[in-house]
Amino acid sequence: MVDQEQPHPAPEPEPSPTPEADVRESFKGRIKSEPTLGTTSKGKAKFYAKVEQRHWRYEPDGTYTRLPNTYHDLVAYKGAAVRAYKQLAKNDYFIAEGRMEDYLSKRTGEMKQRFAATGFGHDMAHTRYEVDRSPRRDATEQQATERPATERQAAERGTVAQHTPEADRSRLNLPPAGPWDQAPGFAAPERAEQQPPAMGL
Repeated sequence: MVDQEQPHPAPEPEPSPTPEADVRESFKGRIKSEPTLGTTSKGKAKFYAKVEQRHWRYEPDGTYTRLPNTYHDLVAYKGAAVRAYKQLAKNDYFIAEGRMEDYLSKRTGEMKQRFAATGFGHDMAHTRYEVDRSPRRDATEQQATERPATERQAAERGTVAQHTPEADRSRLNLPPAGPWDQAPGFAAPERAEQQPPAMGL
């Protein structure tokens, strides 16, 4: 009698590694020029603005020393560019994520740096706004399930929660709030409706 080989059990699949946190560089500043929306050589949307960044030095005695402001180029591409152009205006305070990149200036022929943003948001320390928490739907579903505006606003819209930065800083063992955190908030100006150029997003 010929011995039959016993089938070997299939090896158990190795567990997938847990993804690491997606941590990127950030840029905090104020828009100093009128934002523009153009296209790249490949027809993709491109956002551009000149931005200002304030600098302070924390001293051992608990005070802050004002340092000179610096000015930088800010760009974004594709969908992030269109969203930034619709939501951001001159003099808005913002926080962006992305990375610093080197580029060749066509005007001077020199290598310069700019911040290429992949996401934007208004700086809550300087901006008052409301958050629309209604679920995002496509146009067909919105028409089928549309509710009266007053009812929808009461049920689905909320204001940004109040917080106390001093308590947060104390809890995190951070230095006291600097002058940039004490600037009064302002309502972001509305931008005129503009039709962005046809482009691939």
